[in-house]
Amino acid sequence: VGAFTLAVILAGFVFVYWLNSATGLGSRSVYIVRFQGSVSGLLTGSAVLFNGVRVGEVTRLELDAASPRQVLATIAVERATPVRQDTFVSIDFQGLTGSPVIALVGGGSTAAFPTTSGVPLLEADGTAGQSMSGAARDVLQRLDAILADNAKPLKSMIANLETFAGALARNSDKLDGIVAGL
Repeated sequence: VGAFTLAVILAGFVFVYWLNSATGLGSRSVYIVRFQGSVSGLLTGSAVLFNGVRVGEVTRLELDAASPRQVLATIAVERATPVRQDTFVSIDFQGLTGSPVIALVGGGSTAAFPTTSGVPLLEADGTAGQSMSGAARDVLQRLDAILADNAKPLKSMIANLETFAGALARNSDKLDGIVAGL
């Protein structure tokens, strides 16, 4: 019984060591991402993707004390991830449920990072927190503005189409003869 207990404890230590080294729970780089608005649905533990590859997760979410409209997300990513100062940061939606993840797209700058509390700071795209419904609402508002600006020409075009359709209907016998002759 004692040997079995020692074997189970040893197996537990081996498993923790394997988990730490094999699945990336080892050394990580920590960054703070500043969003300029809502980050609806983003949670602690949400994935962080770099060019579509999962490289880490969100470890903390908080409101910026200096500006309540801003949200600060602390992310931990694999140390080998090539995050640069000009890395593009946004929120992407994954899968059927549309669960949000932080999406990073590589940059090329080698300039130093601005820091917050000694941690490198990344600025997210201004529209990063915009939800799918918000984006659809914006598109519909722009479409409504275009239609409102062009109401008179659209009405004229529809009237011209109606006149053309009426002319075709009046001359359908002649058109049938022309088509039959072709």
